[in-house]
Amino acid sequence: MMGIGFLRHIGHLAGDRGGNFSTMTALLAVPLVAAAGMAVDYSSAIFQRANLQEIADGAALAGGKVFDGTNLAAAQAEASRFIAAYADTTPANLSYTITANGRVLSVNLTGAVPTNLMRIVNINSVDIGVNSQATAPAKPDIVTLTPTQAQGWYYKVITIRVVRPNSTSETVVGTVTYQPTTHNDSGQGTMTAVPSGPITLGQYTKLALQMDVKDDGCPLGKAASVSNNNAVSCSKSSSSTKYDLTLRTDDPNTSNYLFVDGSELPKGVTLPIENYFGCQAAQKHAWEDGGGWDRQDFFYTISSQCSSADGDAVRLTN
Repeated sequence: MMGIGFLRHIGHLAGDRGGNFSTMTALLAVPLVAAAGMAVDYSSAIFQRANLQEIADGAALAGGKVFDGTNLAAAQAEASRFIAAYADTTPANLSYTITANGRVLSVNLTGAVPTNLMRIVNINSVDIGVNSQATAPAKPDIVTLTPTQAQGWYYKVITIRVVRPNSTSETVVGTVTYQPTTHNDSGQGTMTAVPSGPITLGQYTKLALQMDVKDDGCPLGKAASVSNNNAVSCSKSSSSTKYDLTLRTDDPNTSNYLFVDGSELPKGVTLPIENYFGCQAAQKHAWEDGGGWDRQDFFYTISSQCSSADGDAVRLTN
């Protein structure tokens, strides 16, 4: 009979649910707390990772402003100073590397964010890491513009123009003129470059080419006359005071007047003309002066010695 009584006692105990809720709650408490802790601690890690990304971006730009592809130590020092300035906002165990590939400077930051609630399941930290890259594109420093051919009845002046740092006015650093001398053979004349050799651009924040065109074939202050044999001569004129057309490489309305290595540049864009200044290899330019699109009118080659030491054009690439 004891065996039957014992079995009945066990059955009653199994059917009694009075203490099961507290038991189940105790059993579920650990995973529930761990799940909540994971959400809270990972949110903190995500916030810290975003903070590290901003620091990495700033460090890459700071180092990139001085990096010219050869002075990695100087770029590393500048980027490191930027990171150190934000030490009080980064994990205590932060580590970083600053490397370079060509003109691209890379900054990598890694660290571990301490956890709070996740410690209940022995997760004491969350690893985070970010990377940023910056490059300072090569800019022309020294330019050689060599006129090769010109034709047409119009007088033309091509100028190389720069804007200096802390200034809004343009400085002309080089000029090439075409002076027609005859209307024969579709118009022929002479070309003069000043200076005739390499042009040192110096420090600048903007670079542009401009072509000024005067339809009568003579410079400002003079008017043209054409003889019976089609020879062009110029005489002083007080009424000849302005150009008939001005073309600029940074004017979206006339950007397509310039051809580079035989291809017409697109209209409606502001061209980074330094990309077409022959940093990698000499390029051939041809400029249409607006008289007709079946041929171009002014031809020259352009080559440059280029660097990115001043860092004006540094930008993030990753």
